[in-house]
Amino acid sequence: MDKIILILVIMLSSCAHPDPWTKRDTALQLIATATIIGDAITTERIQDVPNVYEAGPIAKEFLGPQPSTKDTIIYFSCAIVFSWLAARLLPAKWRPYWQGWEIAAHSYAIKNNCDNGLC
Repeated sequence: MDKIILILVIMLSSCAHPDPWTKRDTALQLIATATIIGDAITTERIQDVPNVYEAGPIAKEFLGPQPSTKDTIIYFSCAIVFSWLAARLLPAKWRPYWQGWEIAAHSYAIKNNCDNGLC
């Protein structure tokens, strides 16, 4: 499975949009990646807190209500790669919207996780 994922990443990265990748794109992608990591850290703590469950509709489908550390790492590692690939595939004028969405969505998840005592 790991080899299939690696092959897909290589194939998709070769389909990058021809618009140049800018310093702004890099900065926004780093922020998006940081928020995904923050979401991963707080999500991983769900298993240690009774009566707290994964609420994200997509994450809940893949991780279940009480995600394990291993599943959380795999899920959010894939999320980081997908976020970068999606940004690379988009034209320059659409990248900040995608990256902004990623930042907002994962920041909201971190806030919710912290509100549930996971910070």
